[in-house]
Amino acid sequence: MRILLASSNSGSRGGGELFLLSLASALSASGHEVILWASQHSRMDELCARFREFGPVERSLYANTYDRRFRVMSALLDSAVSRRVATEWRSLGPEVIHLNKQNLEDGLDLVDALARTHLPAVCTIHVTQSAAYLKAKFARLRDLVARWTLRKINARLVAVGKSRAEDLARFLQRPADQITCIPNGVPIPSPEQLLRNRAEYRNRLDAKPDEVVFLAVGRMVSQKRPLLFLQVAQMILRNMANARFCWLGDGPLKPEWDRTVQHLGLAEKISAPGWVADPGPFYAASDVFLHLAAFEGLPLAVLEAMAAGLPCCLTPNLIAEFGNSQGLVSIDCENPGWLEELQKQVRRRYLGDLVRKSAIELFSVERMASDYLDLYREAQC
Repeated sequence: MRILLASSNSGSRGGGELFLLSLASALSASGHEVILWASQHSRMDELCARFREFGPVERSLYANTYDRRFRVMSALLDSAVSRRVATEWRSLGPEVIHLNKQNLEDGLDLVDALARTHLPAVCTIHVTQSAAYLKAKFARLRDLVARWTLRKINARLVAVGKSRAEDLARFLQRPADQITCIPNGVPIPSPEQLLRNRAEYRNRLDAKPDEVVFLAVGRMVSQKRPLLFLQVAQMILRNMANARFCWLGDGPLKPEWDRTVQHLGLAEKISAPGWVADPGPFYAASDVFLHLAAFEGLPLAVLEAMAAGLPCCLTPNLIAEFGNSQGLVSIDCENPGWLEELQKQVRRRYLGDLVRKSAIELFSVERMASDYLDLYREAQC
């Protein structure tokens, strides 16, 4: 099958865009032809370069919704762009088009382009919380525009988690069975691979043998709450003196992060190596995954941590996204009682085995690709 993967072009490092690499890898490995359509904006260069391992890349003069002066309204009213994009997509000869949207309101011009192609189509929306829920400016108008446009879509709509699918159905005022839920998937590293990486990367983190390394992976933006991570790290250290911390990722909050680390006296206990293309070895080097994002779709970073066998500590609102997954630890940012689960190595290993089992059974990239292939075939009928 010839599949066009179209990005809403928010960047190269967010989980919603990295999802395209995982999907392309699995589709290509199973013998399908994948093409990436992306903007010529420089922020997409990294994603495009990495995608070329799996298939060709088509770059376009396209402005992401948040690059436009009036954002969602500008995108919706720009029919010239949607007509041009539809022509570009048809010229690539896909059997199915898969549009990847970060949230409800981005890429509404691409939703219009999708309708104009009259080709079989699928649309994944990662973050389904409304502008009103997120307390955004002009939320009522933004939600109205997004709802009106998405209700006209002729593609199969996909959410990446059960509660995200329920949110989307409520937002669109549609029956829940009209939204397909396909959880994100990640590669599952072998035990041998994890063992090989552990010693080398613990040395990079200056982690002593008896230290318990808490890892976070994500952009340093308000949604991911890196400053809350530092406050929680301080609380953990009051209860686990042998704890150590690492945050992988960069972003606009990095200067404030650095100042806060110094202010809290955490410099000797926290590492921040910045962005890394392959965080896999850092999962192997760590003992616990700590994720405090305010809201998410189904975060790839948590799935990667589960696949690596790390106990995953999440805020209660995120745990609901993982269905029947066992081994997840619910965080109370003010009460350290949840740390009792993590004090002993044998207990950490037990929780890690549970989440790894869930990752293998529910969140493998092969399972995700198989589910999407089924949906592509349905769209062609």
